[in-house]
Amino acid sequence: MEITTQHTYWTGYCPECGLNGEQVKMRLNHYDFYECEKSKLQIAVFSGAQAIIMKTRGLGKFRNTISYGHEIANEEVLSPQTVDRPPFNHEGEVFNELEDLINYLNILK
Repeated sequence: MEITTQHTYWTGYCPECGLNGEQVKMRLNHYDFYECEKSKLQIAVFSGAQAIIMKTRGLGKFRNTISYGHEIANEEVLSPQTVDRPPFNHEGEVFNELEDLINYLNILK
């Protein structure tokens, strides 16, 4: 996770684990979301635009062909899931402050 004064960017690693000082890979799961191998946090990636943190945790059902998020991450802005259907986010909402991201993750626990 990379933090700037305006946005929080996805690096391909789990942002939740990153807040705990850990660098845990996110792997493409059966549902086409990147899922943390440890916390099961899921992210829907819209390449070059947004990485939307899903409201539900994954089930550890990964694809047979391994694809890791850090191999494809392209400075997508971390965003909350605000609607239930794709594109999962209304009006391009993003986390503007690290505190917003932390609060969102705490709600998901």
